[in-house]
Amino acid sequence: MTETLVRPARPDEAEALSALALRAKAHWPYDEAMMTVFRRTIRITADDIAGHLVLVHETGGAVDGVGVLVAHCPDAELEHLWVDPPAIGRGVGSRLFAAFAEEARRLGARRIALNSDPYAEAFYRRLGAVRIGDHPVTEIPGRVLPRLAFSLDPG
Repeated sequence: MTETLVRPARPDEAEALSALALRAKAHWPYDEAMMTVFRRTIRITADDIAGHLVLVHETGGAVDGVGVLVAHCPDAELEHLWVDPPAIGRGVGSRLFAAFAEEARRLGARRIALNSDPYAEAFYRRLGAVRIGDHPVTEIPGRVLPRLAFSLDPG
């Protein structure tokens, strides 16, 4: 069995992590106009890594997932969760999310909220998310994302 690991991201990985996020977004059937917007807006920066909880997932020493959690109580916000397309369906996203949930609980958060890509909503629902509303996307008029939340309360 190939070894997997979830670890904190390093600031020098920011460019590679942004590229992974864009590969993950491009996995879905978005047209070039949408991808142009995503190339401008989907970024994981060295400042994100320094200021927030940014975790990467490795399989066999290769980074195949990344996420960013902004913790503020009583809620935490999952700003990114991306899985490299060849690793989709192998538990990478679930392992990353579990690590974020554990850390958010440790920091005192009672829930994790996020704006989900419509193609990822079913994944988050399988993990226990509930839809709490809609989130209009400023950069793309007419685009509305599902607003989801996970309860971190025990029981």
